[in-house]
Amino acid sequence: MLETILGDVVDVFKATFLGGDMISVVIAAGAIAIAAFLMQRGAQIGSMTLLALVLFALGGFIRGVMRGPVATDGGSVAAQTGSRAVGQINASWQQFYGLEAGTLLAYFIMFLILIFVLFGVKSALNRG
Repeated sequence: MLETILGDVVDVFKATFLGGDMISVVIAAGAIAIAAFLMQRGAQIGSMTLLALVLFALGGFIRGVMRGPVATDGGSVAAQTGSRAVGQINASWQQFYGLEAGTLLAYFIMFLILIFVLFGVKSALNRG
């Protein structure tokens, strides 16, 4: 079971940071940096990880809205910004519902580790 979880974490890390999509890398790195710099104590790691995941999802949603029209189920394209936002919300929810629990856990663990490392670096630099 531990091998499966670690394999999922490695796969999620590769897909997020090594997948070749620089916008996703910037969104993820920004979410991790914001959470790490807002964190005051190590005991806040769980809540800051959830914050980073919410910021990552919000960044992906905004990216989808700004990208352009979203194709609806019938194949037509929504032309208005409000329609694009609604279409992106529906697409985002469908993508979220399609995630497996192991993948969600892998995202949580990956973000947790990266936030903890960045928080450690920040703490070490602040001591000097």
